[in-house]
Amino acid sequence: MIDAPERVCRHAQEAAQRGDGGGDLKILVVDDEPRHLRGMVSLIRQLRPDAQVTAAKDGAAALEQVKQMCPEAILTDIRMPRMDGLAFLEKLKEEGIETKVVMISAYNLFEYAQMAVRHGAFDYLLKPVEIENVKHLLDRIDLQLSTESLQRKETEEMKHRLTLASSAYRSRLYLSWLNESLTPSEQEEMDKTEWLQGGGIVIYSELQFSRPDEEKISGLAYLQSLERGWSKLGKAMTILHNGLEDRSCAAVTVVRTPPLAPELERRVREIAASLSEELSTAGRLTHGIGPYCDSLSGGGPQAYRAAQTANERNFFECWDGLFYYDKSRPACDSPVPIDSERLFEALLGNEVEHAVDQCRSAFERLSDDGYAQPSLMKEQASLLLMKVKSRVHDLVDRQVGSLLTQASASLLQECDSYGRLLELLETSIREVYGALTQAQQDKNEIIVANCLRWIEEHAKEELTLERAAAHFFFNPSYFSTFIKSKTGRTFSEHVTAARMRRAKALLADNRLRIYEISAECGYQDTKYFCRVFKKHHGISPEAYKHTSLPERKRKE
Repeated sequence: MIDAPERVCRHAQEAAQRGDGGGDLKILVVDDEPRHLRGMVSLIRQLRPDAQVTAAKDGAAALEQVKQMCPEAILTDIRMPRMDGLAFLEKLKEEGIETKVVMISAYNLFEYAQMAVRHGAFDYLLKPVEIENVKHLLDRIDLQLSTESLQRKETEEMKHRLTLASSAYRSRLYLSWLNESLTPSEQEEMDKTEWLQGGGIVIYSELQFSRPDEEKISGLAYLQSLERGWSKLGKAMTILHNGLEDRSCAAVTVVRTPPLAPELERRVREIAASLSEELSTAGRLTHGIGPYCDSLSGGGPQAYRAAQTANERNFFECWDGLFYYDKSRPACDSPVPIDSERLFEALLGNEVEHAVDQCRSAFERLSDDGYAQPSLMKEQASLLLMKVKSRVHDLVDRQVGSLLTQASASLLQECDSYGRLLELLETSIREVYGALTQAQQDKNEIIVANCLRWIEEHAKEELTLERAAAHFFFNPSYFSTFIKSKTGRTFSEHVTAARMRRAKALLADNRLRIYEISAECGYQDTKYFCRVFKKHHGISPEAYKHTSLPERKRKE
């Protein structure tokens, strides 16, 4: 009994050793007798150390605590002032508070306690309270709460599955309606949908993901955002048009609304801007608005196709992600051709910025202020890259051609905006320019190397700038400037240096006379040869010959 402290402590210790205990239950004890109240609170805390146990002295005070702490279990005396146990139980039911209420009564109030159970109490305890009875009661409450929690979870899961199944069926049915592929029975079902009999619009929305490798928004969250947003115009229903693809996710919203007067169009733009902000972390959101339908049931499919077409214009950022089909205008019959030859000439002339500006200006004209067909823009961009590839085919390595081919394919398949198209074009043009520059540099280095080698091989002969330029198919004046700019030396300086290297080698060999070495180095005038050698090496040929002799002997 609760007035036997030794038994309470011993029982609690035994329970702890066996692993008994009921987690972190919230338990409220209500009793107007302070001694009984303290005893029950102490007992429960020792039986359930993890439980949150509080106390109240009567039903009125208990009611206030219940609203604050929401206990899972309440152990209350029946006979109390201000508000007895039965009145307390009725008050809980009126407030809609669900908890396990256990009545504690004396034997002479046993029938009173049974009446409380019939009115919704979980159970009752008889005074004096036995420790074992309290323990079993708490165990039963634990089990009941666990069972109810599991049942709620299963119920929620079942509701979720039913919602998903219903949503999937609804999506398939409405998509079939929009695509005009309903079966007779499905058509009959759609004809019963009253809200589609009135006027409204169809909105095609597409979310282009920022990065394909990042975690995407769930399809359900995407649909809920769109439906919640467009419902501000009127009754709306949003369905997923396609799954969460690698690059984008499309949805269709059917909205019951009056004709789009200017004020309503402003509201549409505000909603679109709000949705874009809400989904900005996932990617770029665009909308195509189909023409107004006097009857959604009859005109919905045509409005849906028009909305798809309208959304294609959002390829151009100038529309801020919202385009009305009614705002379309006929495309230009004869688009301005892009002069690829002028662009190529700019690249060859080291005018890459001019080439980029030419490209941007040409596509700005082609865009027709955002009314051009995106497919036309992509086709022209792809064609331009293929023309450039053809022109540089013989001037750069194959890798550059492969890069242009890949860029062309990306423009046709993956480019989702005008800005991205221009970015890809500029990147490709700069890569071509870099390849051309490198190829020209490599070519120049080869020409210089060949020229220097030719001078070495013909040092004995009469070497003139005109002869060398003719040999390498250059204009003499250009060739002179070219050699100086690439090596830092003039052509005649290279000739002299080659002849002086040859002279040193022949002098060191010590097999020919000075005049013979002069002739071998292309100098018919021996005195002139000696002056050039001394100026070049700071020593006369004769002196060099005798100076190098001891060194040659040591090597021998």
